[in-house]
Amino acid sequence: MKFAVVLGVIVFCAMSSLAVVPASNLGVQNSIAVALPPAPAPTLAQDLNEIMLMVNFKQIEKLMNRYLLNDAEFQTFVRIINSRDAYLTFMRFRTQPEVIAFVPWVQTQIRATRGKFKWAKFKNEMSLFNESPFWANTVFGWQGFISEFMLYHPTDMISAHVNMKVAENGIFAQFWQRLTALKPVYDRVVASPEAQRLAATLQLNGIDVNQLDTFVRNQFGWQVPHVNSTGIEGGALY
Repeated sequence: MKFAVVLGVIVFCAMSSLAVVPASNLGVQNSIAVALPPAPAPTLAQDLNEIMLMVNFKQIEKLMNRYLLNDAEFQTFVRIINSRDAYLTFMRFRTQPEVIAFVPWVQTQIRATRGKFKWAKFKNEMSLFNESPFWANTVFGWQGFISEFMLYHPTDMISAHVNMKVAENGIFAQFWQRLTALKPVYDRVVASPEAQRLAATLQLNGIDVNQLDTFVRNQFGWQVPHVNSTGIEGGALY
């Protein structure tokens, strides 16, 4: 950016110098065409930060605290995702060879451009008491949580932005291609015994597992193909 500004000043001064020369000495009218250097391509860190800024993490944190204090169904969900089966499922995914190769690639791309990217971290500072006496009347079970969560997580806007960045065919397109290539890994993991037990427990406690699975797949480009009229492709995992 500084280079572009300096170049612009130089061009302006040069054209000003030409303007004070009498036309008779110039002979013919001169025209100078200066091509400014193109703006540098966005880095992966910048692309990812753009997406993160679309999500209202502050409100999501307040939402989770409110539901964790007052909603029994959400409390059950939190207990289940902190269970042994949930931990084993997470570790199985994290230790897959494709994931092990993907993470360093992302880190390398960010470091190569001296970029900075941080996943949003919640403060984890939770009070044992409601901030408002009306909080207890503002929770409506798991579906209530999901409905309000979507207000702070604009899925359609994020999806449109991702499609736009992929179409630019820059570093983000490479990132997205590598990320979507992890779909077989996700499929293997959710088919594992511990993941199936986890899904069954969630479903038993009123959590719509197919809805949760669809949300995860949509975020990372791991969608299941739609079932056609012959029923050959697609189908729910659970």
